[in-house]
Amino acid sequence: MHSHITLAGWAAGALLSIMALGGCASGHHAPFVTPLEQHRDIRALESYLQSAADASDNLTLATIGQVSYGDFDAPLWHLAWRSASPARRKVLINAGIHGNEPAGVACVLELAEAWRTLPHLFESIDVDIIPIVNPWGWVHDVRFNRDGVDINRDFASLKSQEARILKEFLSGRTYDLMIDLHEDPGATGFYLYQYGAADSSLSEQIISAVRLLGYPIEENVSMIIVKTKNGIIDAPMWGLAYMRLTGQLSIANYYRLQHSRRVFTVETPTGLAMADRQKIQLMAVRMMISRSGTE
Repeated sequence: MHSHITLAGWAAGALLSIMALGGCASGHHAPFVTPLEQHRDIRALESYLQSAADASDNLTLATIGQVSYGDFDAPLWHLAWRSASPARRKVLINAGIHGNEPAGVACVLELAEAWRTLPHLFESIDVDIIPIVNPWGWVHDVRFNRDGVDINRDFASLKSQEARILKEFLSGRTYDLMIDLHEDPGATGFYLYQYGAADSSLSEQIISAVRLLGYPIEENVSMIIVKTKNGIIDAPMWGLAYMRLTGQLSIANYYRLQHSRRVFTVETPTGLAMADRQKIQLMAVRMMISRSGTE
């Protein structure tokens, strides 16, 4: 009996290293006290999002909170698509939780642009989007926020402004599907996580579609206990609960435990051209939204 418990404890402890999410595990960083070069323009992005919302009767842009670091202030936005017909399903997408993973942000901008001309793209489906979870990191092309917090390790402690804003926004909300958009600088191919999933059919369809386009599929992400199998990492529910207890809860783990039974993380390799990464992410998102719940 004692040896069995020890083995289970070892397995749970080992999983601490794998369930933090995002392909490459990371701890926190020292606060950034020296000014960094700005790589991207947050105001230009806001203008683009507002323009997309103004061009559609079904799309709205709102601020759900303000991130402030003294000389840096930026909102966290909520871009909401509401179907013209009564919604049968609700979806949430987030991007840019790591500021140096820009393809997810580009993907949701392209999705917003598509809604200008394709108002029936997702019939009877409402979609909420958080375009950038980490605006300071996105502007400066840094994984962390200015305090050095990896926001994607902060959904147990909630030390960061950004995680607290998201928690408040999500309070009382449930979704049929939640999608977390990431990139992996250490990967050579596309892969995805599914969390506590009953089956892998949708994930397998997405992997097949990416492969048919001629893009590589990652087979070498290995995290002690679980690894990619045909480009899929299948994260078990017991591991997610353990991550909460040990204070290493990622945003996707938090989603699965609190707000949805269907959660995915998309990972594109940063070694591919930006246009290709954006194309892959958009295809994966569209397939997830269109086919989730129909398998």
